[in-house]
Amino acid sequence: MRRGQRPSAEQVVLTLRQIEVQTAQGKSIAIACKEAGICEQSYATSACAKRSSTR
Repeated sequence: MRRGQRPSAEQVVLTLRQIEVQTAQGKSIAIACKEAGICEQSYATSACAKRSSTR
């Protein structure tokens, strides 16, 4: 993603899922986020929003 562009909902879900898989395989959240190209704060915010929307 270029700076200033918002990812689509599908891209957000795909990125969150990739990070979940990597953390399940033993990688830290910091490393998984870095490989996905996002900061940990963005991951925490998106993951929290994802959890609250499924309730």
